[in-house]
Amino acid sequence: LRNHPAEDLSTYLDETGVDLADVVKTDRSWTRLRRDAGLPTAPAGPQEQLLLKRVRAFTHVDDPERARAYLAWLSDDAPAYGTASPRMQEFGRMLFFSLWTGGGGFTSYDAGLRALRDEPNVRNDLRQVIELGLDRATHVTRPLIGDLGHLPLHVHARYTREEAVAALRYASVGGRAPNSFREGVLYSPEIDSDAFFVTLKKSEADYSPTTMYRDYAISPELFHWESQSSTTVRSATGQRYINHESKGSHILLFARESKTNDFGSGVPYVFLGPASYVSHKGERPIAFTWRLHHTLPQSIYLTAAAAS
Repeated sequence: LRNHPAEDLSTYLDETGVDLADVVKTDRSWTRLRRDAGLPTAPAGPQEQLLLKRVRAFTHVDDPERARAYLAWLSDDAPAYGTASPRMQEFGRMLFFSLWTGGGGFTSYDAGLRALRDEPNVRNDLRQVIELGLDRATHVTRPLIGDLGHLPLHVHARYTREEAVAALRYASVGGRAPNSFREGVLYSPEIDSDAFFVTLKKSEADYSPTTMYRDYAISPELFHWESQSSTTVRSATGQRYINHESKGSHILLFARESKTNDFGSGVPYVFLGPASYVSHKGERPIAFTWRLHHTLPQSIYLTAAAAS
């Protein structure tokens, strides 16, 4: 970087061939590298050291609506949370919990988002990483429609656990934090939806024998998924899954190939979208077949099918 000084991260990566993961992995950041190289940066804010470690959690943002909303919240003239539109508030909550996974000790979203005003380097690094992620997006995404159209999720876009649980209204300031969600299933009463989070390639080092569920794509439209080993067909949870359409509830599927990535953090999930019940068999776990409302793109399907 001393030999190839660059004002923006994109130019630096293009001119040097360095991977983004080498810049923002673990404790590294664009700001820290510039300081180490003797290049100018703005004065550090009170939470800079903590928040720069979270920049890597934004490298996956790949739908234009979310990117625009995040960039608006990170701008110098970002709105107050209470004056923003309901849609912008949804994205504000996702951004908030992506930065402070446990809530950060804030009593409101506005307090946290206002704290970002004092972090010019964090906002600069985040803006550059988000723009890079959007430029490198590999799938066309589409917003949800129908009863769930108000949710800030795009089908076939990628989301971290924190973004997903905030978007599903499972997490809230003063209530449940995203990092309180540890399992692969989540029920959100606020939107009457069950969300399933699937890791396709499971290793014995990360999963116990009772959680090595077989989850995979049967076809671009059908997905095989196994419930938790404690769930029975007659249980309230099992019956909600089976009869979700008649009960008016929703099934949402999220999948990722593996647990960790080159950035030293959790791999984001691809949102496969809503699904409908087709069939089930067995107990503890129950093996379900779901019909996806949106056909899987070829690259996602091949990865999900290989897990079989």
